[in-house]
Amino acid sequence: MQNAITQSERTAVARQNNWLAPAGTAMAMLACYGVTAAIGVLSLIGISMALPFRAPVIVLFSAIAAASLASSYRRHQSGLVVVLGLVGFVLVAGSKFLPPDLKADAIGIEAAGFLCMVGGNILAFRARRQAGLSCTVRRAV
Repeated sequence: MQNAITQSERTAVARQNNWLAPAGTAMAMLACYGVTAAIGVLSLIGISMALPFRAPVIVLFSAIAAASLASSYRRHQSGLVVVLGLVGFVLVAGSKFLPPDLKADAIGIEAAGFLCMVGGNILAFRARRQAGLSCTVRRAV
């Protein structure tokens, strides 16, 4: 029974990296949609700019989120979370390398990828909560 992990040890390990997958997903979405919105607002006031380095940044943050979801499998034991994270990453990364004439399709593929990643994060949170591994806020009485 030396390999048995107590509940307090599992909770301590779970609290260390709970933020990585949601943060990676949020940063990827912000790098994609937030920068697009900012460029749109700037162009409305007459400032035009091109940011050619956006695609690698989005792919990088998506990879961090997918890897984090995959590495959290031991905590929540949900294969669906890992599959959603990896499918989301493949869709987001694949949408960045489509030819320019398929740009309208790339936006839908990218959105589907982000939805998969967000769904994976939600399912991971729910699975950790059911396993008793999520951070709980104690209320003062």
